[in-house]
Amino acid sequence: MDAHHITPRHVLRDLGYTIIISAVIAAFLTFTGITPKSFVIVLIVSQSFGVSIYSIIHFLFWVFKPQKTTSVVFTVMIGIAGGTLIGLQIGSFALQQIFSIALKQHDKSFLQTVTLAITFSSIISYFFYSRFRLRASEEVIQQEKIKRLSSEKEALEANLRLLQAQIEPHFLFNTLSNILSLLDTDLHKGKSMLMDLTRYLRTSLAKTRAEATTLGQEMEMIKAYLNIFKVRMEDRLRYRIEMPDNIKKLSFPPMLIQPLVENAIKHGIEPKVEGGEVNIRARKNGDVLRLEIADTGTGLHEDGTRGFGLSNVRERLQSLYGDRGQLILEENRPSGLKAIIEVPYAPD
Repeated sequence: MDAHHITPRHVLRDLGYTIIISAVIAAFLTFTGITPKSFVIVLIVSQSFGVSIYSIIHFLFWVFKPQKTTSVVFTVMIGIAGGTLIGLQIGSFALQQIFSIALKQHDKSFLQTVTLAITFSSIISYFFYSRFRLRASEEVIQQEKIKRLSSEKEALEANLRLLQAQIEPHFLFNTLSNILSLLDTDLHKGKSMLMDLTRYLRTSLAKTRAEATTLGQEMEMIKAYLNIFKVRMEDRLRYRIEMPDNIKKLSFPPMLIQPLVENAIKHGIEPKVEGGEVNIRARKNGDVLRLEIADTGTGLHEDGTRGFGLSNVRERLQSLYGDRGQLILEENRPSGLKAIIEVPYAPD
């Protein structure tokens, strides 16, 4: 048991339990005939013992904060003894003031009541001790869960950095090479490509420091990414992005869409002589946000895969959303592949 796990809400709730149990004890002692005293008298005495013992035990735990089982038991025993002495004084004073009754401490029924009160108090103390142990165990489990989630989050972030490191160098060097070439042959296209690269890098670098971006910001980066490839591939690449305004501000994890777009271009559109089209569509369907990245390229490879990004996206969806996040691959007729991301819809 750990005093750090005891909150004011727990104290008040357990105090309520103590008052109820003490009342049940008083009723038991009275209506079974164990004590000849009236119910009111026994109730006052029982409450005096119960509340006093409970308060002393809590005070001792708050002061000494026992950790080991032997220390806890010793503290509870001291609390019962101290609470019994204090409860006796409080009960005697209350009966004297309210009913002008003086308890005879040598009376057989009185000693019997005190003995039963101590016995029941021990049972009550064990009950609360068990509750505290359970509460402490739940706290430990919760802390372990937080640690595990934190570790998963760190692994996820490292995976994201790795993904960005895999994508960006090759893409960056090829783009810079194309810009240098265009600056000599087509200045307008070279400047346009440079502006798109600048926009892409600015957004990408900002997202490496953020855990989430918005869907609108993600699409702006994808648009810059596609514009760069369009300059390189010219008429062999066409694209279209459809996204309602009411979902642009939704929070969305970075680097989930780009690997799918990259796969669509590099493994679908580029291998075809005539090129093709990439269509990106985002929409809300009930409590699900659905993103489709469809291309008219070569479709899935013979082994059923296409690029390294798909498995990475699946792993990140699983880590972020569990079973509620999924990546679906479908044939895009008459040709190509359709990659679908479905995640829970959470409006900001």
